[in-house]
Amino acid sequence: MLLKNATVINPAENFEGKSDIRIENGIITEFSPNLKSNSNEETIDLEGKIITAGLVDMHCHLREPGFTAKETIKTGISSAIEGGYTAICPMANTNPAVDNVTTLIYTKNQAEQKIGFYPICAVTKGLYGDKLVNVSELIDNGAIAFSDDGKPIENMHLLREAIKYINSHNKVIISHSEDSSLASGGVINEGKISTRLGLKGIPSITESLAIARELEIVKSINGRYHFAHISAKRSIELIRQAKKEGLNVTAETAPHYFSLTEDDMVDYDAKYKVNPPLRTKEDLEAVIEGLKDGTLDAIATDHAPHTVAEKQKPIQNAPMGISGFETALGLTLTNLVHTGKLSLIAALGKLNYNPAKILGIENQGIIKIGAEANLTIIDLNEEWIVNAQNFKSKCRISPFDGFKLKGKVKMTIINGKIYKIGK
Repeated sequence: MLLKNATVINPAENFEGKSDIRIENGIITEFSPNLKSNSNEETIDLEGKIITAGLVDMHCHLREPGFTAKETIKTGISSAIEGGYTAICPMANTNPAVDNVTTLIYTKNQAEQKIGFYPICAVTKGLYGDKLVNVSELIDNGAIAFSDDGKPIENMHLLREAIKYINSHNKVIISHSEDSSLASGGVINEGKISTRLGLKGIPSITESLAIARELEIVKSINGRYHFAHISAKRSIELIRQAKKEGLNVTAETAPHYFSLTEDDMVDYDAKYKVNPPLRTKEDLEAVIEGLKDGTLDAIATDHAPHTVAEKQKPIQNAPMGISGFETALGLTLTNLVHTGKLSLIAALGKLNYNPAKILGIENQGIIKIGAEANLTIIDLNEEWIVNAQNFKSKCRISPFDGFKLKGKVKMTIINGKIYKIGK
């Protein structure tokens, strides 16, 4: 297969320019301008399109086993491919949790190798926060990282020992930073909207207080650590200062934190209910600044699907989370790149190279000769309307339903196999 005439954006090598790519047996064999077509190969003219390394989602939820009414591994993978992802890292908060080899192998087998599938295993048994999992055994069977995401680890002694032990295996903990006593019973961000709607709020200090505590732990042991779904200005300030001090920490945000604020929640619609909650305009601007200056290394979807029936419950009873795979790139391009807040190469790097680098995933997030052909083809200027009813995900409720976005995935190529989007 020969991909011709596209503009290649390869953040891993800081490369941006016209180039052709030849793929043989799923491997990139040539990467150069003006390659000649062979008579026995398929040639695809991508004039006007962007080729970048396949997107890598370092934080998603596929719900299987245990919650297959919300999503299955199969439907989640289909949704991820539709969004341009060639690699995904599902979290462990299933039922049973991915805290043992049996469940880990089950999830990997369900993935059928259709996509780069890199499970994140629980830090603690059952996500209960009190007993460490068998780290080495899980790594030997494919764990890419460890997280109790969905629940904070608030036993600081256990967290300290977990960081040391997991780091000794060259793996990282991904933190769900939250003070559960402050968050308990909260529905949306604590502020003017929660007051107007009469809903219990979740203050932003819920996140920043936990981050401050965890940073002290990381500093005390010279550890390595990653912060998930950052949403608040103060959190970003703390992480920025930690990086300036030389701490080995990384952080991600999600598209809804640079696309929406609490002001978008005009009524009691649970499609806006996420965790952490949508925050203020000041927080949104801080998230964007954090992406610009590198405080926030990655953009992850935090794809967290639920059934329509669950999300249509009264907001106090509805679960937190939204479908994220199929809108992430469009939101990033629309709200960051086309607005001039982030360059295209910087934005794509936070969607492919940086997540792969943080987690140590090989053959993802990079375009180079000899690497597996995991690529995303993008029309940077195509405008489209989000229609949640057309999602490949089982979760077809989205706060972005009806939004006009600019920039669309056209093909996802995984190990040299083409998946045309919208087919």
